[in-house]
Amino acid sequence: MHKFDDKVARILLNVLSHTIERLSLDPPTLDNSRTVDFFNENAKCLICEEGNPIETVFNQYKSVLEESIVSIDSPRFLSFIPVAPTKASMIFDLVVSAGSLNGTSWQEASGAVWAENQVIRWIADLADFPEEAGGCFISGGTLGNLSALVVAREFYRRSHSSNNKRLAIVCSDQAHSSVKSTASVMDCEIIVVPTAQNRQLNSQSILKELNKSNKYKDYAIFAVVATAGTTNLGIVDDLESLSRYAEQTDTWLHVDAAYGGAGLLSPKVRHLYDGIEKADSFIVDPHKWLFAPLDCAAVIYRDKSLAAEVHAQKAGYLDVLHQDEEGNNPSDYAFHLSRRARGLPLWFSLSVYGVASYREAIEHSLDMARYASEKIIALPYLRLFMEPILSVVVFERNGWDWDEYKRWSTEQLKNQVCYVVPSLVDQKPVLRFAFLNPEMTTEIIDEILVSLE
Repeated sequence: MHKFDDKVARILLNVLSHTIERLSLDPPTLDNSRTVDFFNENAKCLICEEGNPIETVFNQYKSVLEESIVSIDSPRFLSFIPVAPTKASMIFDLVVSAGSLNGTSWQEASGAVWAENQVIRWIADLADFPEEAGGCFISGGTLGNLSALVVAREFYRRSHSSNNKRLAIVCSDQAHSSVKSTASVMDCEIIVVPTAQNRQLNSQSILKELNKSNKYKDYAIFAVVATAGTTNLGIVDDLESLSRYAEQTDTWLHVDAAYGGAGLLSPKVRHLYDGIEKADSFIVDPHKWLFAPLDCAAVIYRDKSLAAEVHAQKAGYLDVLHQDEEGNNPSDYAFHLSRRARGLPLWFSLSVYGVASYREAIEHSLDMARYASEKIIALPYLRLFMEPILSVVVFERNGWDWDEYKRWSTEQLKNQVCYVVPSLVDQKPVLRFAFLNPEMTTEIIDEILVSLE
């Protein structure tokens, strides 16, 4: 199984041929999901004692499995937060896999870590973080939020060693679901702050909530989680006021910029992020709006030394990794150990295409959101829910309920027009476009909006 023999050569030829075919699709097909009965009929289990011919296995993937996966990189995929990796990043991801590139430590992977750290430094510079900042690439925003908040907890404990109150995290009612999950994993309280009509967390809304109940006096708040680009509406919290609140209360400020962090590149919206430079940590997911393949996120700390103290794993067989101080160990900056060098495809793509191309692609998404919102306002059967802040557009079809939205969504996917699923805002069903794909066109937007008439 481990030798490069004729079988492996045939597998490689099949894979390369199909990869070229897939990368050449312009645009990628949207495809559709299937039922369990469909797979029982068309994708019988091939795992057996003696194995199968390469062609049999690969044909099942190409003709059945792949066509049953909705293509998240299609410009017609507008649900959740899409992914639109560059061709260069997808191709280089093959190199990372084929090379079995382990990105755990400097000693094992100094070249990979060196290149990844160039990208970490570039992202840190976008947020105007100091020279001592640093971090690593991880699998996604959930792990990034957990890793950063574990460091925040340790920071609090060191300066409040005699405090025995129940620890708590403050976030808004628009925060990502992973923040609540993180609080559960860490066995601490979560204080969810209702936001005003603009749905933006600020220092005033935090103080108002904390003054509402005496129970909060029994909590020790160790972190405030702000969001720069909420998933559902694209809200950017008031980072400036939150940074002042954090400084005045000696509280860790963490910014979840998993989706919206890429907006730091655009002069059109950069002002929305004022205050992020004072945060103690932040995350951004390049596999969202920075056009990297899944799975790729980054967690970055204002002072990486504390994170390394908190997350570095100690064991007899690992001691050798910590004796060489020449470079940084990515395994020391998050809750993980073994780690794929997942930042390399982004490094390669940025180096090939240049930052200007990334900025142009991000601003195209902002332009598409503005175009869609203007078209929605002009159509009598639609109502714009709110002006887009970043690249998410939320709107309503007059007179429709949840079932009608679902029927329309199912029909559009069946017809390969778009993948747009309904969402809920204030318990009301809405439709939501998430524009991240640089291949989105005004023609596609017009086609989708006409289908709603």
